[in-house]
Amino acid sequence: MVLISEFSGGPSGPVLRAWDAGCTGKDVALPPAHANYLASVRESAARLAGAGGESLVKVDAARAQGYADTLDVAKFDEYLENVNGWARRLPLVFDSVAQELNLIALVDLLQLGSGFRQELHKATGRGASDTIKFGCISLHISQTPVDARGMQALTLDEVSQNFGIPLLGEERPVVKGSTAVMVSEAGPLRPLAEIILGCLHDTGVRLEQGGYSSLADFIIRTCAEKPTAEHLVRKLVTAFPSLRDAADVDGHPVYLFKKAQLIAHDICQRFGDSDPKFAFPDIGDMTLFVDNVIPAVMQHHGLLVPCEEIAAKIQAGKELALVEATAMRAAAIVAAQLVVDRAGSAASPLEMARFPMCQATLDSFWWREGKEPELRALPRLVCKKTAYY
Repeated sequence: MVLISEFSGGPSGPVLRAWDAGCTGKDVALPPAHANYLASVRESAARLAGAGGESLVKVDAARAQGYADTLDVAKFDEYLENVNGWARRLPLVFDSVAQELNLIALVDLLQLGSGFRQELHKATGRGASDTIKFGCISLHISQTPVDARGMQALTLDEVSQNFGIPLLGEERPVVKGSTAVMVSEAGPLRPLAEIILGCLHDTGVRLEQGGYSSLADFIIRTCAEKPTAEHLVRKLVTAFPSLRDAADVDGHPVYLFKKAQLIAHDICQRFGDSDPKFAFPDIGDMTLFVDNVIPAVMQHHGLLVPCEEIAAKIQAGKELALVEATAMRAAAIVAAQLVVDRAGSAASPLEMARFPMCQATLDSFWWREGKEPELRALPRLVCKKTAYY
């Protein structure tokens, strides 16, 4: 059997090469200590969009205003209620708040694999997000430990079994023309399983080295220090390379921090009403949790206009270079803020929605809209190697 990658040692314990290659932001300098990490996402995205990034992806400001003025408020509220309630509808029993929080954080830590969407649908009938949720629920039901030590103990076979990701591809004869001896080569989804395992192993190692028993323990203690989304995001991206969603473009860092923001958002949604340390007052300062779906929906609405080369790649389902994917994701954040600003202005004709209009709520709305039958077939961003979305 041919293996795509193997374990290699490192300062934070053994990691998979596929995971290491996918953590493209691990060597990007973090924002200065005095900086607000949520503001750094906005500022770096705007800087890229305005400093040459527009040659890759243009933000249509006029369309953003028109979109904001004609937004279907009833649909916005309906979709927000649907997305915000996902954690409450998990058909699971938890022994404690910490155990539930740990599972929510685990699901968000592993929100990746979008570049394998076509292969997943072909092999399992599920997309990337559903595959991750399915796997985490399976780990919970089977009572597989997913604390710091449990993460490190997981094997590639266990990831395959729990997440339903086949490791092997087609069989071929060792001797051409003879089926007496067959060999199975590594399947196209094996790198995804390796990236998932790498995220789990590395996060477990770093939790244990930091004196934390689990991801929930890290989050609870961090929020007890300072109950804000910005503080939690700062701590998460500083501690864990699997959450350090950033890129270096022409010598300048571009911060996106998708999964770290998503963890903070989902914890606030689930526990903010019952525990003040999770009732983050700065949820409105978050940006889009921009993945492969959101830019596709925004491009469909005319808010993003990629250059001819990027547009052709997206339409053909070809993999984007890191700078191209980063330009699309950064432009989405800039365009979303234009929609938010217009919707909140005195000149806006928009009726008041039940849910506040901010980038986080727009993200939930567009993500849910992207699941509609007429939009589900839209070509999306493809970046198979990333560990961030």
